Amino acid sequence: MLLKKALLISNPVAGKGKPLQSSKYIYDFLKNKGFDIVEYQTRYKNDIEGINVFFGKNINSDLLIISGGDGTLNDVVNAIPENFNTPVLILPLGSGNDFANCLYNKKSLTQILELCVKNTPKPVNIGICNGKKFINGIGIGFDGWVAQKANEGVKYIPVILKYYTAILRGIFTFSSFETNLGKALIIAVANGPTYGGGFKIAPGAVPDDDYFDLWIIKPIKFFKRIFYLNLIKKGLHKSDISTFEHKKIKDLKIICNKPVPAHLDGEYIISDVFDVQLCAYKLFFLV
Repeated sequence: MLLKKALLISNPVAGKGKPLQSSKYIYDFLKNKGFDIVEYQTRYKNDIEGINVFFGKNINSDLLIISGGDGTLNDVVNAIPENFNTPVLILPLGSGNDFANCLYNKKSLTQILELCVKNTPKPVNIGICNGKKFINGIGIGFDGWVAQKANEGVKYIPVILKYYTAILRGIFTFSSFETNLGKALIIAVANGPTYGGGFKIAPGAVPDDDYFDLWIIKPIKFFKRIFYLNLIKKGLHKSDISTFEHKKIKDLKIICNKPVPAHLDGEYIISDVFDVQLCAYKLFFLV
């Protein structure tokens, strides 16, 4: 029997080692489905060069599986060739799995892997900001500051604990910033509805509509921030047009009065200009 070829990109340190813990199960499952597996394990954070070399050595394949979280997915998105049309599965085995949850909701690992025999991949939008690609979303301002603080500090503290600690600190210390779109606490450019481990910043966003959802969170007084952030977490902020502004976009240039922290798919950056564009090509996910 002629075996099909599956590429597996896994991050061994994602989600406290979940990809490694699940490796044998993934291998056995794919082999039972008739796949021969070629694996690349990322060597460090932002291992884009290594992933790119891996793709160069494995041009023809029938399936790409990404075993990790949003950060691993972002590395793959930035390494993948523009003409790549192999069907993709993302296994939610990282600390943050917002994009996988957007595609698969609450499906189990087995249910997601079962999709490898499905032949109708869904084209998903990709964006680029300041030369770096993203697939789930951008958070500028408060969200970027939180991403920066959550990625700092000792490694043995769980990421989710550092994330919520950073949110509490930011509620009382982060100041709004001036932009060409007006003064803001957060500017989000979203492809999926959630980031930051389930914060529903862009309720209604879908990753295949050829648009991004722009959400501008206007300045909020310190003593009201806990209330409004709770609304955002649940996606209940969309009805308050006095504090939140929303529209669909394909491209946008955001100019800030100073360098502002931000994240792309959870990865920290800082800039005073954010040039966002919808890419002409897409990735094809089995869903």
